[in-house]
Order: sequence, then structure tokens, then C-alpha cells
Amino acid sequence: MINNANEYTRWQQAMLVTPTVNTVQAGATMIDRAIIELLATDQFYGELLTRLPRQLNPALTTPFTLAWQNNQLVLQYAPAAIAQAFPQFSYLQAGLKHVALHVVWQHPVRYREQVKQRPELVTLATDLAVNQYVDGLPNDAVSLMTVQPLVDEQLPQRADSGRYLKLLQRQSRSQSQPSGAPTATSQNKDQHQRATGSGDHQSQQLIDDPGGWSAPGQLTNPNLATARLRQLAKDAWQQTNEAGRGLVAGNVRAQLTVMTQPAQLDWHQLLVRGLGQIPSGKKASHARFNRRQPARMELPGQIGDTRLDLQVYVDNSGSISDLTLQRLLAQVAALTRLLATTIAVKSFDAIVQPGQTYQVSLPQQIRFTRRGGGGTVYQSIFDDLLAHHKTNATTLALILTDGRGERHVESHRFTNVIWLLARAEDRLSIEPAIGHVVNLNLEDE
Repeated sequence: MINNANEYTRWQQAMLVTPTVNTVQAGATMIDRAIIELLATDQFYGELLTRLPRQLNPALTTPFTLAWQNNQLVLQYAPAAIAQAFPQFSYLQAGLKHVALHVVWQHPVRYREQVKQRPELVTLATDLAVNQYVDGLPNDAVSLMTVQPLVDEQLPQRADSGRYLKLLQRQSRSQSQPSGAPTATSQNKDQHQRATGSGDHQSQQLIDDPGGWSAPGQLTNPNLATARLRQLAKDAWQQTNEAGRGLVAGNVRAQLTVMTQPAQLDWHQLLVRGLGQIPSGKKASHARFNRRQPARMELPGQIGDTRLDLQVYVDNSGSISDLTLQRLLAQVAALTRLLATTIAVKSFDAIVQPGQTYQVSLPQQIRFTRRGGGGTVYQSIFDDLLAHHKTNATTLALILTDGRGERHVESHRFTNVIWLLARAEDRLSIEPAIGHVVNLNLEDE
């Protein structure tokens, strides 16, 4: 039986000392062996990497880069950089998992524009988000410990890369302010250089180069590129067995749920109609005369404006399984793609969980974690709406639940409600129902 670790060590030493054409070509074999072992130990990542086209690119200064070619993502690799950056076979496996997670989080398409302006910040933010889910990386890989000294604010653990990017951008702006504004110390500058790989040893510091995410002329259809990334992750996830899925970190598994769960959006027209009827004062419009000065055609009049005030309540009670909760939250994630607005998301069981309200406008901002787990009390929702002065004229409430709660509630005259019940056979316990009731089909597997 071939010992891949020993074979890799021999190849790595030969690559560093006396590289030949055959040794360079053998780099593809080392990657194949690493992916094969991942199929046995971390199946999902192996399945994803198996489906990702690979190309030799000896000119790279980093081991890998994800690059666009005709709206298709390709993994390019450089054997010399691999041998230099990964002294052990296990490091190569960890580096491949790192690349796979960039695909899962859709970084190559999400940051295709930002990487042109601030590649070093995008590199830090995305690597920081990814590396917290990868064990066994080289000691000099980007981590919370290496990036925290660069930022005055406390960096949250396992946050989305967008959150990290905003914090880094804010810090960068504050350090560039003149006249006594705080600046990075020389130690911080050195740490920044090491973390971003901007020094002389970049190939030893960075696992991949995000420069390929913005390849000119290669990403001409972002929708097609995004769809292909989603399909890649979906195929890999569907091929992964239950034991393999259990090894995937919860936040990664939740992201895959968003990407692979077909959106049950037959109810969204009802939602949009409800939101469109919420007034929000007046706005200027040239489609109507100015009533005060009707002779002046250049002055706009006023028409009624509407706003999107959507309060989403997600059932976290004990009767909701973890899988059903993830699928309900996937519906909220899908909703962010339809509405150009910020949505307030709240967890509830017997109470609306205090301190757990958060705002989302992008799918990746959904928090796929359980908050609560007790009984279901729908009265807490209507009490929360009353406490925040929400009325039918200002707000639409969307409640995602299994319908199992009390029979009667005091609605405080709030009726602008859409109930999304998880399964086709679920029935709302409240009689008569307040607002509209829609049954989804989120069956547990």
C-alpha cells in the first residue's frame, strides 16, 4: 500500500533541490492523492475538489489560485509553490480544503470587483473567514491571532468574510487619516505584511492568490458563474453520505443548505403585495403636477411612497428539528435575493429571544444557529410587535413555524401576517387564523 505522506516528502524534497519536468508533472499526482484521501476522511471537500477542473500554472507565486475561464471556475496550481509552502502532505490536504471553502462561500464571484481595488484586504478577510474551519494549516497561515493586532475592534469568531472586510476597511481608513490620526505601528505593519503575504516570502504565507477572481474578460455573466458554483456545491453535497455530512462544520453545512435547498417561493407574490401596500409618506414625482404651483411644469408633485418593513419571526422551539430550522432559514435567505431591503430576523419559542434580533440583506448574513428550544407561544410575537409600535400600516410580519402553538392570541389588532408552515400537512393552531397561511413542503430526510 502506498504511503502518500512518504511519497509526498520525497517529491517535495526533489522539487526543492533538483526540479525536473517529470517532478513538476508529478505535482498533479500529489494533488490527486491528497483529494483521494480527503474523499475518505472529509468526503464533501473531496467530492467538491474532484468536480473542480485543475490546470498547471508554473508561473504562480502561490500554491493555488481560483481563476475564471469563460464563466467557469478553474483551480490552477504551481508545483514549486506547493513544495515550498507545504512541507508536509497534511498541509497540502488542508490547503485544498481552504480552496474548497472559498468555493462554498462563493468568494470568487462575491469579491470579483473588490479584489481589483484592495486585494490585500480581500485576501485577509476571505482567508480569515475560511481558515477558522480548516485544521492542520501551516503555522504562518492567516488566523484570528495574526489579524487581530491589525484591528482596534474585537474580531468576532467565525463571522462572514463581509464582516471582516468591513472591519479591515474601517481600520484602513482610520490609519490613513492625517493630523494625529492613529496609525499602524511598525510591528503591526510587519504583521500586516506577513498576514497578507506582501513580503518577499509570499508563496510561504498565502495558500492561494485571489487575483484570478477578477480575470478580465473571463467573468462576463455573473449569474451563470454563480449558478455553476451553486451546482458544483450541490452535486458534491448530494454525493456526500450522511457520515461525511456529519464531519462538515455547522456553519458550512448551513451555507450548503442555502445553496442546495430549492427555494419555495410560490408565496412571494403574496408577500410583495403585502409590502407594497405599506405607505411611507410622500415622494417627489414629475408624473403629477405640483398642487401649490400648477403653472410651473418643472416642479415635481408628490405621490404616495411605500417602504419595505418586514419583520421575520423564526420558530426555534423544541418541536422544530435542526434540519427543519435550517430549511426555514434557507427560505429567509432566498427572500433576501428577491427584496432590495433590509429584513429584521427574530428567533422565538416561548418568548421572542432578547438580544437575538439581527438585520440581513444578503443570504450569507443568515445565522444558522438555534436560539431557544422551549415551547411555542405565538402571543410573544404579537406582544413584540406592539412593544415596537408596529402596525398594519407600517409592517408586515412573516412567521416561519410548524403551526404548533396556542389556539387563541390577543393580536393587538395586528393582522398583516403571513404564516409559513414547514410541512404540507402542518396546521396552524390559532383559530381563526390571523392573516394568510401558506404551507411549504420542507420534509425532514
